[in-house]
Amino acid sequence: MQSIHRLLLLLITTASMATGALGDERRSMIPLSLNEGDYGGGRIYAPVRFGSVAGTMRVDTGASTSRITFALWNKDFPIVGHTSSMGASGKLMRCDDVEARNVLLKAAQGDSIGRAKYTLSRCPSSDGDDLLGLDFFRGTRFQLDLAHREIVFPDQKTPGGDPKQPFVTLGADRLVGVNVQIGGVATVGLFDSGAEISAVDLSFVKTHSDLFTPVKSRIKASEAGGGRWAPKLFKLKEISLGEGRVVKGIFVLAYDFGVLREALGAQTSVLLGYNFLSRFQWDLDFTTPDAPKWSARLRQ
Repeated sequence: MQSIHRLLLLLITTASMATGALGDERRSMIPLSLNEGDYGGGRIYAPVRFGSVAGTMRVDTGASTSRITFALWNKDFPIVGHTSSMGASGKLMRCDDVEARNVLLKAAQGDSIGRAKYTLSRCPSSDGDDLLGLDFFRGTRFQLDLAHREIVFPDQKTPGGDPKQPFVTLGADRLVGVNVQIGGVATVGLFDSGAEISAVDLSFVKTHSDLFTPVKSRIKASEAGGGRWAPKLFKLKEISLGEGRVVKGIFVLAYDFGVLREALGAQTSVLLGYNFLSRFQWDLDFTTPDAPKWSARLRQ
């Protein structure tokens, strides 16, 4: 996760990099590739093009901004500032803020989604992926459907079908959280598509130990900035979004959130990662930046 403050640029929809108005785009489908791993975890990748350079980036809504690693293809991006990128373990990495042009999420159907200008972090090195952060999606509404491996930007809103549940705004970077219940205990979970496995603050586990079953496993976690640590692994009794949307028996990492607690607020006890998010089909509405909303239904 990155802790970065930045003005958000206007998101545009484009087929040929001509400026267009949000809401005028046709239905666009972005194909995703999934790298699934142990304990129900996984990573989500989307096809992205920077000008003429094509590749993939990991979709990470737990990162406030996007991040790339310094390479020949981006060495000439103009530097517009500097920032420190903070990972889940609290490790800091100093990065350049750079301006990229013609950044596109490549659509398999409809128009590609992108920005004519986009400011992101360029870090000197990393053992992780390039990250497509939350700010890229500001100003849009889209469906995240991991069962069908796609992100869909609808051509129009369905009357009566708009997302109605408000996200909880977390920290100065305005990340987004969801109200959840863990075994009937109310708390807030960061909506973190970049987390392979969901995680819980160790202090919450200690306070509500009856909701968790320890798993004997030697597991090491790593973050995009290169930080590594050895969390504990548990199986969670149940976690609920309400209205019957209950997930039982998922694996969670447990460690002291520490600086994350300071950045996200003490009410945030959970990072909702891939192994939780993939159980649902999500409708995410960021068209009103100060009042983002969501809806979700369990996969059949």
